[in-house]
Amino acid sequence: MSRPRSHLRRVGPVACWSLVVVVASVVSPPGSGPAEATPTALPTLLGVGVDKWVHLGAYATTAFLGADALRARDTASVALAAVAATALGGGVELVQASIPARSFSVADAVANAVGAALGAGAYSAFGGVEGVLGSEAGDD
Repeated sequence: MSRPRSHLRRVGPVACWSLVVVVASVVSPPGSGPAEATPTALPTLLGVGVDKWVHLGAYATTAFLGADALRARDTASVALAAVAATALGGGVELVQASIPARSFSVADAVANAVGAALGAGAYSAFGGVEGVLGSEAGDD
């Protein structure tokens, strides 16, 4: 397989996933007004708002795919993926501060960072996409 195509196979999933996360985070939901006017009572799971679980899962996936794109084989590379995912989440939170139907949330940023750390840990524990999906998933 040619080099550019191989690179796209590695980087494409994290790039596409990150785009989905960013767009979902900045697009105003239909019928929403300013953040202050939206209801604050959200369903919970294990005492934590469902939205925080969504943040955690989104950024865990981002870090996992980022580590896979880097072909991370050492702690520094896996940590880089977690830091990059956390930075993306922090940046999204800052952007949301300027969007009328959204708001900056420290709790969301913390959920993003925890998710990124868990995603990086899962990458290390399972050996990347190959470990989760099987060896043929990562064949170049």
